[in-house]
Amino acid sequence: MPNRTFLKSILAQKCPNCRTGLMFESATYHLSKFDKMNSSCPVCKQDFVIEPGFYTGAMYFSYAINVGIVLVLGLGTQLIFSPNIFVLVSVVSLGVILAVPFTFRYSRLLMIYLFSGIKFDSEKIN
Repeated sequence: MPNRTFLKSILAQKCPNCRTGLMFESATYHLSKFDKMNSSCPVCKQDFVIEPGFYTGAMYFSYAINVGIVLVLGLGTQLIFSPNIFVLVSVVSLGVILAVPFTFRYSRLLMIYLFSGIKFDSEKIN
């Protein structure tokens, strides 16, 4: 589906250039390979290795996503259950740890979509 919107392409983990090929080797979150990223798009051959250290900036997106997770889980747990601090920290920590595959992938996707300079090109699809 080449005419994906910007947000749908990010959520589907598609190439920012053609919005068809997958950026990661697997679309699912297998623990052994959630971090395996294709070096280029299997459809349009767009290089995903922009420059050495490019994805270091994805840490800022990861941080922001994790802050959101901590706020939602922390406030939600506190408001619903009013637990002691040990339970609250355990729930928040477990949530952040379980979200690592999600935060890893989407921080990289946001980094390449927003800061790589790669623009959607419908001509590259075929």
